[in-house]
Amino acid sequence: MCKGKNNALVEQSGSSLNIDVTKIVKYVCIAGVLIVSIVFGTMCYLKIMNKDRELD
Repeated sequence: MCKGKNNALVEQSGSSLNIDVTKIVKYVCIAGVLIVSIVFGTMCYLKIMNKDRELD
């Protein structure tokens, strides 16, 4: 029922919408890895700076 309505709209507009889920998943995973690495790197940097202050 809904498929017919969607196909009719595509035929009227003359364009189609292609969604590539694999690219979406790939870029979401890459973004997640970058966020985790930034947070982890920042925490390690802060720990190193705190240890340097304690030694002085």
